[in-house]
Amino acid sequence: MNTSLHDDLLVPAQVVPLEQTAIFMEGIRRDFGGLTAVDIDEIRVPRGKLTALIGPNGAGKSTLFNIVTGFERPDAGTWSFEGEDISRSRAHSIAQRGMVRTFQLTRLISGQTVLENMLLAASDQHGESLWRSAWHPGWRRQERENRDRARELLSRFRLLHKADQDAATLSGGQRRLLEVARTLMAAPRAILLDEPLAGVNPALREEVMQHLIDLRDGGLTILFIEHDMDAVMGLSDHVVCLATGRRIAEGTPEEVAGNERVIDAYLGARVEEKGDAPRGPHISARFQAREPVDVDRTADSPGQVDVPVLSVQSLVAGYHPDRPILTQVDAMVSRGEVVAVIGANGAGKSTLLKAVAGLVEVQSGAILVEGRSVLGSAVHERTRHGIGFVPQSQNVFPSLSVIENLRMGAFGMGKERDDAIARVLDLLPDLKDRLAVQAGSLSGGQRQAVAMARALVPQPSLMLLDEPSAGLSPLAQAAAFAHIAQVAESGVSILIVEQNARDCLAISHRGYVLEQGAVALTGTGTALLHDDRVIELYLGAMNAKRRN
Repeated sequence: MNTSLHDDLLVPAQVVPLEQTAIFMEGIRRDFGGLTAVDIDEIRVPRGKLTALIGPNGAGKSTLFNIVTGFERPDAGTWSFEGEDISRSRAHSIAQRGMVRTFQLTRLISGQTVLENMLLAASDQHGESLWRSAWHPGWRRQERENRDRARELLSRFRLLHKADQDAATLSGGQRRLLEVARTLMAAPRAILLDEPLAGVNPALREEVMQHLIDLRDGGLTILFIEHDMDAVMGLSDHVVCLATGRRIAEGTPEEVAGNERVIDAYLGARVEEKGDAPRGPHISARFQAREPVDVDRTADSPGQVDVPVLSVQSLVAGYHPDRPILTQVDAMVSRGEVVAVIGANGAGKSTLLKAVAGLVEVQSGAILVEGRSVLGSAVHERTRHGIGFVPQSQNVFPSLSVIENLRMGAFGMGKERDDAIARVLDLLPDLKDRLAVQAGSLSGGQRQAVAMARALVPQPSLMLLDEPSAGLSPLAQAAAFAHIAQVAESGVSILIVEQNARDCLAISHRGYVLEQGAVALTGTGTALLHDDRVIELYLGAMNAKRRN
């Protein structure tokens, strides 16, 4: 019998002896409103090892990093570094003690050269003290030593030829290398890296990985967050997996790879077998694991083939023209379909939705809505073309009431506004009792319903949903999927990006699995729900190791 991710029983810790522990965390909890983001019983990070901190979106990994490095205060808990309690220390003090971090988004200073970015990280600089800066021989000697040290590190990381260039000109991979090199200017005893391989091309990826191994072999303690499971298997000595803020698995990469809780955390809890009760309230049995829509039969007259509501053809798109996220993606949503887009973090799922919505630049390819190209159209124009978009976060006006949020969705509708809002409230009746409530005071699941309702007011033919269950409690997740089911049954086509793959596929006609910006697998919701290749694409080498 499989253990639920939400059981109260704690996972037994893989005990690292205290004398071998560099970072010790105990009882750390952080709440945001009614949501517990982090609830850690105990984690011991072994000294001189590479420890991976893994888990799906919203697991609490970056929040935990922020807490232990002094950038965020917890509601409870203590943590120590090399036996010294640093629970009340500020970020700069923790760094001075030898525990230095990087961030998920590279934080380089544009307008400064690569060398100058390195020099800023050097600790205990005489020039930062009014009195010591007055003694020129002292700070000048230190400046020379820091420059020599910086150039040595840049040479080690193959960035010396960029030393005098603006740091803003570096590629994504070079920025990651510079961040790691910059942490070493502070002579750390431990470094915490938040997704060091994110956005790095395959060639530089191997280089970054080798540098981390070399640093570990030199005695440095490294704790890193990473979503690339091949990298986790190739790098880690020790792995800790979080889900819903809690530690659910811990051990060697091989031990964690064989843990069913880890697979459930990434793909969602297993959907009940046929004949069992459906998942979540109000989701009709006929809606579970739907078969693909027959396009020919959706046309208005016999023999006529209906035009897809959405057709994405050979799409290349991304946030920088020279670094596309999506490469040659083809996808389609037929009238009345629910189509899932799933895949590991960083696969390009949200980028695909944002490209269709007009929020991401498209380098090449085509996006057709009801047979008409929308490339070059502004976001508000695409709304008029029939696209409704619900982003993952910041998807309501928090200072406005629920009814005011819905009226914002009806902007420009004139006399039809009240009828349109009434239709949406009939579809999502739970909102009727909350119309006067300020949206910012609602729970995460209720805000998600308001965001979906507002996008439905203009009567779109296509809804784009970006991670509608992210950060929600299990009960709220079930309610969110029930709302999606109700919307789909009303005739609106849906393209949904979801980390909770199992629940998402259970309500989808078809699905696409993305890997590194390309379609790696496609099929019906039912077929993908039971396809072991989906697990392979999520967990990569970890799952391959698990099977061997």
